[in-house]
Amino acid sequence: MKRVSVLVLFILLFNLQPANAVDVLPEPFFKYLGSKYLGSPGVILINGASNEIVYQDGASKLRKPASVLKIISTSAIALTLDTSTVFKTAIYKTEKKGVFVIWGDNDPWITSNAKYRDANKRAYMPALIKAAFASDKSLKKINLIYKGVNNSDILYAKRALKRKSSVAYKPISKTVEVESLITEKIAEVSSPPLHKMIRFALLYSDNVLSQRLAMLATGKNGYPLTRTGLNQMANDKISELGVDTTGMKLVDGSGIGGENRVSAVTVSQLLLKLKTEPKLKVIYDSLPISGESGTLIGRYHSTAPQAVGLVRAKTGSIRNTVSLAGFATSGDKEYVFVVLADDVGRTRRLQDAARSAIDRMLGTITKPAVSGLTPPVPESNPFTTNP
Repeated sequence: MKRVSVLVLFILLFNLQPANAVDVLPEPFFKYLGSKYLGSPGVILINGASNEIVYQDGASKLRKPASVLKIISTSAIALTLDTSTVFKTAIYKTEKKGVFVIWGDNDPWITSNAKYRDANKRAYMPALIKAAFASDKSLKKINLIYKGVNNSDILYAKRALKRKSSVAYKPISKTVEVESLITEKIAEVSSPPLHKMIRFALLYSDNVLSQRLAMLATGKNGYPLTRTGLNQMANDKISELGVDTTGMKLVDGSGIGGENRVSAVTVSQLLLKLKTEPKLKVIYDSLPISGESGTLIGRYHSTAPQAVGLVRAKTGSIRNTVSLAGFATSGDKEYVFVVLADDVGRTRRLQDAARSAIDRMLGTITKPAVSGLTPPVPESNPFTTNP
């Protein structure tokens, strides 16, 4: 009788195991994770349905994230402004002949590069200066005073128009109301909606755009437009979500700085928030898809073809660092994963080997989605550029 009772109890306990019990990972997963090309990376794998950590190693250690950091900077701006926001920049006449005002919204999308203008339909700063000269054919030299634009954009616009000596410029004092200076609007350029800029920054890992988005978030949240201000803003905005930002340090919004530090734990917790915080859905939707879009378009076809279309993630690469963080479809589950390998080789060959190891590792756990789970679907590209 006693033996029967023990047997019944064992059966009951076995059948009552929670549905979200820790997943069993295949042996090849660890084989590729242990690749000599990855060094000793910070890794974490989470079951997105249960938020249960399936595997982690070195995940709390602060590491160089490379462009994975763009998930943080774009999240900060998405939490700050409505993603339908459009930025406008205009040039106005004043009561003084030859004096014009350029007034903008600190548009991150504006450029003075004709190649970027044509490829990506960017707002073009030189068009405004050209309009000033066109408004009065007798003008040989003009003075620009400005607010809400970057001095480097005006400088490069002068160079693009080959008018280095015929355009003088200076910022408008913070105490001066722009409305008191302007008369007639001559021309205006505008950006696409913010959500398209966020998508471009993540899809193609645009460093300049990511930096500008991060500084825009810094200013809009009332922090000084400095490295210190950016770092404090990012820590505050991300920690407000309940994400553990212990030790996180940002020196830029792009991830190219060697002094940036973040843990895989912090990145993974933020990734989980992309699925629950409505303002961050744009980040999830904008991540490159394995073998199909953005910076992942050329990966997985030869290394892990079974994972093509099943990984949605942000890439990263700087000297000695290769990183990848995002989501992997595995049948009826979606894993959240982060790999920060900041002790890899410096050559392209060694870095490619590290990327291959990461892709093969994820290929061991990806499976086509089952009914009820939608696999990653690349959005139609709103830009004409090639990745």
